[in-house]
Amino acid sequence: MHALSAKLKTSKGNFSLDVELDFVRGITGVFGPSGSGKTTLMHLIAGLENPDDGYIKINEELILDTDKKFTVKSRGRQIGYVFQEGRLFPHMTVRKNLLFGNAYANKSQHRIEFKDLVDLLEIRDLLGKRPKSLSGGEKQRVAIGRALLSAPKLILMDEPFSSLDLALRRQIIPYLIRINKTLDIPMLVVSHDLPDLLSLTQELFLLKNGRVEGHGNYFDLIQSEKSLDIMRGAGLLNVIPFKVESHDLDNGLTHLINRDACHEIHVERELINDCCLVDEELNVSLRPEDIAISLKEISDISIRNQLKGKVTKIIKKENRIYCLVDVGFLLIVSITQASQQKMNLNVDTEVYCLFKSMALQVNL
Repeated sequence: MHALSAKLKTSKGNFSLDVELDFVRGITGVFGPSGSGKTTLMHLIAGLENPDDGYIKINEELILDTDKKFTVKSRGRQIGYVFQEGRLFPHMTVRKNLLFGNAYANKSQHRIEFKDLVDLLEIRDLLGKRPKSLSGGEKQRVAIGRALLSAPKLILMDEPFSSLDLALRRQIIPYLIRINKTLDIPMLVVSHDLPDLLSLTQELFLLKNGRVEGHGNYFDLIQSEKSLDIMRGAGLLNVIPFKVESHDLDNGLTHLINRDACHEIHVERELINDCCLVDEELNVSLRPEDIAISLKEISDISIRNQLKGKVTKIIKKENRIYCLVDVGFLLIVSITQASQQKMNLNVDTEVYCLFKSMALQVNL
């Protein structure tokens, strides 16, 4: 069953949006450059704007059909909307801001109780405070909590990271992953920052100039040159699944393992927060520029991660070459055209992908 199905058309001045979409459960990232129609799309789904033509279904339930002149008002759509700035009520405490979402909820469809939500988002110490005394990350957690207490069938997040610095972004992302795993509420997360989205999900929906340019798994999309052109300006990433093997408290390290590669990857990182328990899965990102390619395994080198694989596709963009390499999972590697020619790299060439453990960024 689709979490959301829609076909929407609307025009505003010189801009027009014409999209057809089907989202499954889980987290889907909506990515596109500024002016591509991301916020307009979210407003139409939430009922903050009306389309010229189209329909919307949530969990197969019709909430809008222009042909039938049928529409469910915004408040009745059971959509939790988290705005870019959080939009908390400044005169209310955190507790009252949270309970505001609860006031309009269908109590029979609650996914989480107030006390459990407070623990999930780690905001118990904030309940008596007002928004002006909160950090950016704390405000976003409260805004997310308010949306969750409205008993939503779907959560929309519009540029939730844009007002946060890097450290605060890394605080928020684990909470979103935890919410999705715990409550199983579908999320659409809009961002013009591809690395942030890939920290959350590999399921992407690409918009450009109000039109759908791609929808699916990130590694399927980057094999399309059209999709690659949209994404590469924002910074491509490899997203690799790891499992927490153990915590070394004495030395302040966490041991991670991936068994999908041609040989097991064991990585030691600075101790990860307690939210990551032994056997828990998490994503680790690696920039294509941080991977080197060799035609043979190198013994006298400090880089321990050397994964054998085969080149499955080569994409040339200006003076850069992007190689897709199957090492048990796909890696995208960026090299120069001169390096490709020197090594005579082609599809089906067997290679080794080399990278340092410290180049891996843990996405909690």
